[in-house]
Amino acid sequence: MTAEPEILHRGKYLLLKRRGTWEYAERANPEGAVVIVAVTPEDKVLLVEQYRIPIQSRTLEFPAGLIGDEAHFADEGWMETARRELLEETGWEPRKVERVMVGPSSAGMSTEMMHFVRASDLVRVHAGGGHAGEDITVHEVPRAEVAAFVARHMRAGYAIDAKVYAGIYFLDHDADGNAV
Repeated sequence: MTAEPEILHRGKYLLLKRRGTWEYAERANPEGAVVIVAVTPEDKVLLVEQYRIPIQSRTLEFPAGLIGDEAHFADEGWMETARRELLEETGWEPRKVERVMVGPSSAGMSTEMMHFVRASDLVRVHAGGGHAGEDITVHEVPRAEVAAFVARHMRAGYAIDAKVYAGIYFLDHDADGNAV
């Protein structure tokens, strides 16, 4: 039996814990996060750009969000979070959301689990950009050009979220490697 972890610090969204000699972060919300792979009716992939304080850099990412991160979303599941975050960040509302896979975001550092979802049958509702306090730029990139678009941003000094590469794979494949 493994000993109970020691809580080293408790923040609003994270707990810093130690189990034996191993220190790690745990999300205060047990459901983790969603990463949304979405394509518009014009076959354009939705990516978001924003400044991320921990790494002091602009990033290129798929739309994403924490599940149950605020009190008024405490009972929200992965599907509702995916719908809400996609609309909030990009202005597109999905009529269909399917989970592709679930896995750890950084198994050696965090207990957070990432739910990769594919959103489709999108309807434009507004321009996006996130909620107050967020400065999100939405990019709608033709599917055939998405890898080159990401590479250009990397060369320009953007931090590319590694989940972008998994998301690009999930545009055309399921988690078993089958074409979708």
